[in-house]
Amino acid sequence: MKKLDIDRNYMEIIENVPDNLAEYQYYLGLQERKLYFNDEVDLGIINKAVYWIMRWNEEDEKNNIPLDQRQEITLYITSNGGCVISGLALVDAIQQSKTKVTTVGIGVCASMGAILLISGHERKAFRHTTVLFHDGSFAVQSSAKKAKQTVKYYERLDEKIKALVLEKTNVSEELYDEKEDEEWYLFADPQCIDLGVVDSIVE
Repeated sequence: MKKLDIDRNYMEIIENVPDNLAEYQYYLGLQERKLYFNDEVDLGIINKAVYWIMRWNEEDEKNNIPLDQRQEITLYITSNGGCVISGLALVDAIQQSKTKVTTVGIGVCASMGAILLISGHERKAFRHTTVLFHDGSFAVQSSAKKAKQTVKYYERLDEKIKALVLEKTNVSEELYDEKEDEEWYLFADPQCIDLGVVDSIVE
């Protein structure tokens, strides 16, 4: 069997053969400021992405690199969505990043995955990428009073998501309200281009 040519620096870091090639791919991407977000949205994967965005910003600030000369950060997204609360932490990190963050949709960007896609300073997608917007869902097992408080919180959360979509796209408030209760599927080309969900198609 042919032996894999594993990067020596990587082997020194983990001191073992990586568990899988996806782990090694992630490591290689970091060398070029590329983050691969190909999972459900949860605190684990969100914390990794936030960490690297913050770290690269700190490096650029420390080295006094002008904004227009910084190596951009690229976030490749393939996700069926997940936790909105966790996902908003990454939205904040992207928006606060002085170093340019480009988001790229691949395959599917659904629910919170779609919100992450539109949050980039520049947004791109492969031609046949599917983007899905829909309202959030949750379940409550508690007292009636606490359930009402939870419902109110999620209503405010829905308003935050709406405000973000209206700010980052060309979707009008009227169109958003019309589609809010639907499973709103869009292809990157041409629908996402026309609605300003992405800026360009990856050729």
